[in-house]
Amino acid sequence: MKNFLLLTTVLLASCSQIFPAPTATNVPPTESASPTISPDPTATRIAPPASQSPLSTPSNPNTLTITASDGAQLAAMYYPSIVTPAPAVLLLHQNGGSKADWDSFAKGLQKMGYAALALDLRGHGASPRPIDWTKGPDDVRSAYNAMIKRPEVDSLRTAIVGASVGSNLALMVGASEPKVSAVIALSPGLDYLGVNPTSSMRNFANRPVLLVASQDDKYAYDSVKSLAQLAIAAEQKLLTNAGHGTEMLTRDATLTQSLIEWLNKYVRDLKS
Repeated sequence: MKNFLLLTTVLLASCSQIFPAPTATNVPPTESASPTISPDPTATRIAPPASQSPLSTPSNPNTLTITASDGAQLAAMYYPSIVTPAPAVLLLHQNGGSKADWDSFAKGLQKMGYAALALDLRGHGASPRPIDWTKGPDDVRSAYNAMIKRPEVDSLRTAIVGASVGSNLALMVGASEPKVSAVIALSPGLDYLGVNPTSSMRNFANRPVLLVASQDDKYAYDSVKSLAQLAIAAEQKLLTNAGHGTEMLTRDATLTQSLIEWLNKYVRDLKS
């Protein structure tokens, strides 16, 4: 009997080696399991939205000469665009200033995909003397036309930005040139040196205009409030203790970025 039990035990052990019990890895997946799907190489891919961050390093600016309507040779600095076609901005300094006043702002524009042209107004910087504000509007118009004729510039996405008397010229020329998409006026006045933009303001119709002034600059501050009533789409940006004209760009740490964001909205990202 003991021999029989021993033989049975040996036989059972041998069978367990020949037919091992199934393990969990051998169990097939249920229908509720989510299979791994390889991507279809023919599927349409949606491009990510365009980046709003600064682009690659822009090219260095270069000097240009703008021929005015009377033949005067006006000096300018051109900041090339990174992209083509590019939106473009004409920059006009204040009385006693020069194109150099806009260097930092223009380079900020470049990094966001713009071309920029900073003009030495007649009698300032490297432009010929004497100062003659009566010729200011025609000089600005000549510079604007030279800018939009550049092959890399999108003439349907342009702006003029000015400071003090330069902002008055920006308003006057911007109002009279339908191609100008938007204007920014830093510390404009109802009248600077005989340059008066009030009669031009209504010509903007519904095109955007941004009027900027600081509370400590009373004449410009009051002028902004008056001028804003004359253009349908005029916006006001009122600051505190920021000074006058391009000085506001250095005294208010947030102003440059907010101006560029405003231009992005109304010029760079303008849909045709």
